Amino acid sequence: GVVVRGWLDFSQLGACAQDELIIAQIAQPTPPTSPEPPRASPGPSPAPGPAREKGTGKRGPDRGSPEYRQRRERNNIAVRKSRDKAKRRNQEMQQKLVELSAENEKLHQRVEQLTRDLAGLRGRRLPVTRGPNGTD
Repeated sequence: GVVVRGWLDFSQLGACAQDELIIAQIAQPTPPTSPEPPRASPGPSPAPGPAREKGTGKRGPDRGSPEYRQRRERNNIAVRKSRDKAKRRNQEMQQKLVELSAENEKLHQRVEQLTRDLAGLRGRRLPVTRGPNGTD
């Protein structure tokens, strides 16, 4: 059988090896955060994994096929729509910025005016009037 210590990746084992697998110890409850760096070995190393024939795998349809053209057209429409939406959102944000900046400026002017008014009132001596029972 095969004795494995550490994190197990069953997807890379063949069916026969998986049937004979004996787990002696699982050292890590979670997978490592990064793979170990590859070790340098003398001589040329073969490409990892089995050799694939060209045109196999999860590739889409051929470039000349109608299905490919249809997918590309749908993707182009989706990209255009996404970019237009982002552009509109940016324009709305710019407009909101202009509006809020103007409102902020008005509020600053109002604060300055009220500060001046308060300073003027503090500078005046107002006569103190007493109520009927001698209180303010």
